[in-house]
Amino acid sequence: MSDMAAKARVADLVIAYAALVDESNACDALDEVVVASDSWTSATDLMRARGYRKVPKRATSSKVPPEAVEAALTTPGTVFRKRFMADSPWTPTTS
Repeated sequence: MSDMAAKARVADLVIAYAALVDESNACDALDEVVVASDSWTSATDLMRARGYRKVPKRATSSKVPPEAVEAALTTPGTVFRKRFMADSPWTPTTS
């Protein structure tokens, strides 16, 4: 999934976005995940702490969807998710 990771910078925050397999590891359990943090490393650590697997070590793009940026900036440090390619709202992770 590392080809589906993007990073953007807004003021002093890094917005980390990736398509990742969730902790259930079900074949259809692919989430879009986004978080705002002080660095890519801390953002990906937050994703891992929420049970996401194979979190990329670096971004391969700077194209974070605008709605993902908006969600991440509402509460920096909170990991938000939605099912991959779903037309649903971003929600905070709970695991």
